[in-house]
Amino acid sequence: MATPTPAMDPALAISDAPRHGPLKPPLLSQKNGSTTQDLSQLPLFMSSLDDVPEGTNDAIEALKALAYEGEPHEIAENFRQQGNESYRSKYWRDAIEFYTKALAIRCSIDEINGACYSNRAACNLELRNYRKTNLDCAEALRLNPRNVKALYRSAQACLALDKIPEAEDCVRRGFAIDKNNSSFEAIYQKISSRKEALARLQQASQERERSSKAKEVALKRALEARHVIQRVTSTRHLDLPEDATVQLQDPLDPESNLCFPVVILYPLHLQSDFIKSLSENETIHSQLQDILSPTNLPEWDKEGEYVYPGVDVLVEKKRYDTHGKPSLSKIRPKTSLKKVIAEGKLELIDGILTVLVVPNLRLAEFVESWKQDNLN
Repeated sequence: MATPTPAMDPALAISDAPRHGPLKPPLLSQKNGSTTQDLSQLPLFMSSLDDVPEGTNDAIEALKALAYEGEPHEIAENFRQQGNESYRSKYWRDAIEFYTKALAIRCSIDEINGACYSNRAACNLELRNYRKTNLDCAEALRLNPRNVKALYRSAQACLALDKIPEAEDCVRRGFAIDKNNSSFEAIYQKISSRKEALARLQQASQERERSSKAKEVALKRALEARHVIQRVTSTRHLDLPEDATVQLQDPLDPESNLCFPVVILYPLHLQSDFIKSLSENETIHSQLQDILSPTNLPEWDKEGEYVYPGVDVLVEKKRYDTHGKPSLSKIRPKTSLKKVIAEGKLELIDGILTVLVVPNLRLAEFVESWKQDNLN
């Protein structure tokens, strides 16, 4: 008869059973996380000699010292080889550290130093540190002007920075050394393509600049021809759209229809409306017919005081200096915006025209208040 297997404690089956391998011996179990830390300080299990504080392990200190034993060129070569291993494993930053240590030895063999500069440049290229790439390539080429790897990597970095003339120079120097180098041929094609793309971008930018300048000139001539009074202040309407500007119907023709952004103020109720573009040939009153129609009154007009045509439209010129004199003028219903501007009654302030609208029955009240505020 088979001996019955003792039932396993369910708690042990879930939480205490090891996922891989046997349970830890009692002594190791008691040490918990400290065991891993202890093992990491043994040379066999270490990932870096620099991770352990100095003086904590004689064996480690001996290994550290061993890394710097020998002739300078031997020490530098050892660090270079470690850098190469890290590079092959794609540990770019580790490789940079090893190459830097090799260069810090300052050995007298240019071949080793040049290789370290060139290889460190390759790591920086992978990390997109293009400026550092070029600096290391320059040092490598100073030691050996025929270092094709340094020329190629510098060409790559210059291309990434859109330094096309410098990239082309590296390729020319590379072809002078090895005219059949396929790597230089490939990057030359990339440089040529990017050069053409940048030329197209520059041409488009110049065309936009010329067009913008021509539009500015046309608009300036249009405003001057219409005798538009302009003022610039520090209190531009920040809540208005950025494209709320004076515009010509044909941006390049100063004689084409001119359109203005217009702010309508209702001073007795501290409210406002905004017309983004109003043709100079239209009237303010034509806009108010829609804005203040009996079926479309604003919510704030509880008393129905602003039903068109029961309103008056006014324009004011403010005092901007001690010699200026403010004025308040009434706009007749059929007077076009162009005529109001030509009469010098309406000013373009910060690129915006502003008119005042008050109910007919309260016109005298508003005018008296305005005089007290502006003429006294």
